[in-house]
Amino acid sequence: MHYQLDTCGQLDDAPVGLAFLKSVASVDPKRIAVVGHSFGGMLSLLSSDHDPTIRAEVTFGAGANSWHASQELRLRILASVDNTSAPSCCSTPLTLGHRRAPKSPAELDRLHKPHLLKIYPAVGKTSDDGHNLLYLAIPEWEPDVFQFLEANVKH
Repeated sequence: MHYQLDTCGQLDDAPVGLAFLKSVASVDPKRIAVVGHSFGGMLSLLSSDHDPTIRAEVTFGAGANSWHASQELRLRILASVDNTSAPSCCSTPLTLGHRRAPKSPAELDRLHKPHLLKIYPAVGKTSDDGHNLLYLAIPEWEPDVFQFLEANVKH
């Protein structure tokens, strides 16, 4: 079910949003990154394999609830590694436990793809708390993410 959602309407919306951004006069279309949380993190990973102009991708708890539920989804996300040249920053806290970043650092290493995997200290006491790293621990991730974006999105 999750895989069908990823490859249907939501994934179709991403290129429309990117096309709009590229048409805005104040946006440099050569300096666009995608950022997503949870389900949106999976969409970010899949979007960057469809649009070679994306300069970087950042995910927070991407696929945390779907990754282990769908082998088809795992295979599709791992295949996206082959199709993207965008550097990846995958962020997750220890409290996510088994719900980890889907883009395998080992696969990224094997393909010599630039990436940064950031595993942060526990956020809260439950995996649901950890899933909300994006909202609950801004001071933890903010410097790392902005440094990653600065390094990978500048001209």
